[in-house]
Amino acid sequence: METVLPQTKDMKKAWNERANRDPFFYVETELWDHDPEKFFALGRERATLLIDPVLAKYAVDPVGKTAVDIGCGVGRFTQALGRRFTRAVGIDVSDVMVEKAKAAAAAFSNLDFVAGNGVVFPLASETADFVWSYEVFQHMPSHDVVKANLVEVARILRPSALGLIHFRTAHEYPTILWHIAKFVPTPVIQKIKALLGKDPLTADTSWRGAKPLPKNTIADFCVAAGLKPIEFLDDPTHAPGSRTFVVVQRAV
Repeated sequence: METVLPQTKDMKKAWNERANRDPFFYVETELWDHDPEKFFALGRERATLLIDPVLAKYAVDPVGKTAVDIGCGVGRFTQALGRRFTRAVGIDVSDVMVEKAKAAAAAFSNLDFVAGNGVVFPLASETADFVWSYEVFQHMPSHDVVKANLVEVARILRPSALGLIHFRTAHEYPTILWHIAKFVPTPVIQKIKALLGKDPLTADTSWRGAKPLPKNTIADFCVAAGLKPIEFLDDPTHAPGSRTFVVVQRAV
């Protein structure tokens, strides 16, 4: 029986709505300037900055290998991975995002995109030689969803394969606002945001995400999921101390 957590149905609905409105904006909210080429170019730049040093440090040979992009959105990092690995697969909770990613990658012959349910990856076990996720776990609506996704990372990784997973470790806004928002119904927050001229589609937990995690808790979650955290890496694309990457392998 397929695993489904209560929050994931709302998560799929919310991300489909965002994808229908403007898939690029909700992937790159602050830097989206309505130029798709710049959007994909930024993905290529970030892949060079964030992915390539890890592949080099751990001597990952991408030839004949498969990379998986968790929370692929419209597929800009999937495309970047496809330029490095023989095959790349993008997974997203949004069926609409997946269709838009397929359309954007029409020129690629080595990419696949599949929609999941937010907690189970539609991939066979031990099929990934590299797993990547960026700005995705920070949107997961509960720590249970985070844990379920880490279990899936462990399941699809081949022995000795690497994962590079991005986490939020601190909020950019006052923590008290996050705690208050937990107790206010989403429709109320949406109405308040609309009255303030803010985007109501950024009001629910599938956007705000669960409480940020300190590194020691991230490590604990990884171990409980069957992963071995190898090291934490700073994220130069966000404010210092607000995000981190964890390099993982399947636990032996």
